[in-house]
Amino acid sequence: MSSAGRSPVRGGWLDPGKEFKPGVRPRKRQLGLALRALCRLLRSDDPRETGERFLKQAEAAKRLDCTADELSRYLNDARIPPQGFLECLYKEACADAAASGQDVGISLEALLGLHISALGEQRGCEHCLEMGGRIDSLIQQLNAPCPACAAHQRQQEGRRQQRKRLATRLRSARREEARLRTVVADLKVTVADLKTALTEKAATEAGLRERLAAAEGTRAQLPVPRQPRDRQLSTRDVSAARQLVAQAEELDSSGREDLALTLLRQSTTELLTPAETALVVAELRHRERDRLADDLIHVYGRDQENQDVMAVALELHEEGVPDDAGAILRAALG
Repeated sequence: MSSAGRSPVRGGWLDPGKEFKPGVRPRKRQLGLALRALCRLLRSDDPRETGERFLKQAEAAKRLDCTADELSRYLNDARIPPQGFLECLYKEACADAAASGQDVGISLEALLGLHISALGEQRGCEHCLEMGGRIDSLIQQLNAPCPACAAHQRQQEGRRQQRKRLATRLRSARREEARLRTVVADLKVTVADLKTALTEKAATEAGLRERLAAAEGTRAQLPVPRQPRDRQLSTRDVSAARQLVAQAEELDSSGREDLALTLLRQSTTELLTPAETALVVAELRHRERDRLADDLIHVYGRDQENQDVMAVALELHEEGVPDDAGAILRAALG
């Protein structure tokens, strides 16, 4: 720790709380406290010292041209030092304080005023007592803060605190602005991605509709009367579809809707043709198993190839259920 931050050893000769000897009057106490403060500023001037330290009482007495006993009485007893001792101590303390960057804390005039006041107190001289009182009053006035300066300091402190609060709010606002800019940029990217996805889906849907329209035109050109082999195949298709729907209906009625949907999904995707799948959907509508029909349309359109989905959509359109044909196309696009 630096010398400015060190405190004298408690109980030592420089202890600021050391008790005065009995019988020491108030003015002499004030002078003794001022002398102690000046002695605490004295430092060793020995070049062999590695750091600054407080002087021992004997060292300080030798430097002030007095004995250690006299110095102790000046500081702690009723004995009042001569003016020459005060001037010597003040000079030495100012030199050491300047070297260590400290403030003496009292002027020579104020120190001499305390000396005069203590002498008057000792002699009982009314004039000296009056002069001591005036000096004490002047010292108090000098030490008291100026009201205008104190008000100005409070005003400056208030302004500093206000600027500090405003700076904190400004930093917070800038951080929030940066965060919002990041959020807006992310939203713009998301919107752009959604627009691209919608455009791609719209193009895919348009292509599927064109293919559906082309396929419908091709089917319209087929001969109206089917060959006996086609009618025989249609009969088998209807029989297989009805048999599958009957099994699914039995499972659905017994509360096992998940098993019913699993049966329909596996059969339509692995065993049945698109034409038979369309017949299954139509049969489910006929038997008012709309939930199973909707789930089958969604699963088939989502999982199957576009070519199979298109074929089922055509068959549904032929069966007179265009809403289901559109639904299975939307499921394929979704």
